[in-house]
Order: sequence, then C-alpha cells, then structure tokens
Amino acid sequence: MNNQFPQIDQNQLLKLETFKERLKKREIWLNGIIDDSLIEKLYVNLVDLESQNNSLPITVVINSDGGNLWESAVATDIMGTLNCPIKTIALAKANSGGFMIFMGGEERICHDNTELMMHDITSTFWNKKISSVSNDINYLKEAQKKMAQFFSIQTEGRTTPNYWLELFESGKEKWFSVDEAIKLGIVHKVVRRISMINPENNIRQPNTWDIMDFARSQQ
Repeated sequence: MNNQFPQIDQNQLLKLETFKERLKKREIWLNGIIDDSLIEKLYVNLVDLESQNNSLPITVVINSDGGNLWESAVATDIMGTLNCPIKTIALAKANSGGFMIFMGGEERICHDNTELMMHDITSTFWNKKISSVSNDINYLKEAQKKMAQFFSIQTEGRTTPNYWLELFESGKEKWFSVDEAIKLGIVHKVVRRISMINPENNIRQPNTWDIMDFARSQQ
C-alpha cells in the first residue's frame, strides 16, 4: 500500500518563511478576509511580542476588504490594551473591517494608491421575530456609536463622532482619497517616491516617505 502525502507548495512555504522572518522584526501581516482564525493569529502574535519586550513598537500590516465586524472591533481592543506602540500599515486595501483594524494603530501609514473605505454595519435578520430584530438594531446602533467615538479619538478630534454617525446613517460606502485621509487624521504618512511628488525640485511634502524611509523604519 502506497502512502500518499500532499505535495508541499514551495511558493506557500516560501511565503510562510518570509512572514516568520518579518515576525522576528516585530511585524504581523494580515491578508484576506477578517475572521476568527485571522484575529487569533493577530492576538497570539501581539501577546507574544508584548511578552518579549513591552516597550518596542509592533507593526501590523493590513491588506483586507473586511470581514466580521466583531472580530475587527476586538482587534482594535487588543491593540489598545498593549504597552507596545502599534503602527499600522495599509497595503492595497484597508476596507470595512480592514479599515477598523487600520485605525487601531497609533501611527498609520498607507501607500499612494491604497484603498480606504468604511460603511455602516451590515447585518441580516431573516427568520427572526420582530421583537428580536428590534433588539438587534438597537444593539448595532450602540455599536456604531462606540465605533464613531473610537474613530474620532484616533483622528485626535479632526473628525467628530457625528461625522462618522452621519456616514453610517447614509448607508453609503465612503471611499477616502489619501489626501483626504491625511487631512482628516485617518492617515499620518503616505509612502511616495520623491520623483512622484515633485520631480523638478525634489521638494517633499509633509506626511510623506519615500520607499527607502519605509525600509529603514522596518530595520
């Protein structure tokens, strides 16, 4: 009888090894849908890095279209309870729940073409009694109030809780340009090549890094 073992995907193995190396540099990479397993990974790694040294900063790198609301909210709770300073970096996208986790950072960095989007809480109420639906709606409204307060605090008052509540109540997706996100205090720095900023005189705008600044900060 021949025992058959699944072949090891060399690309996947290389990817895992790369993430392990980045973890040694106190970086946690979150890529994909936000669910229980992704937040467990974040939680375990944050606690482990905090136990190793509770004063060195930790970087959380995010690339996500979102996922579970409560998992995303708990992620910000976890980051807010650590002594280590938390930096969040958004790659291609930090949308919905990914946006929430991004906002959990004390310092927040994105790239020039990063997607940043937030909307109201999405839920379904099929096969529920009217009384139960009413309770659920009230609970979700309170959750949105807490979220609005959190976002306002993280932007240091550049946005008010009412700004976010009006956004949620509109029922629309709000897509933030990078420049708008900087103005509102959502983003602190954006990674841009100097030549893309001003090729004639190499004047660098405030709140911008070039890619070498970014690399040096990760060493």
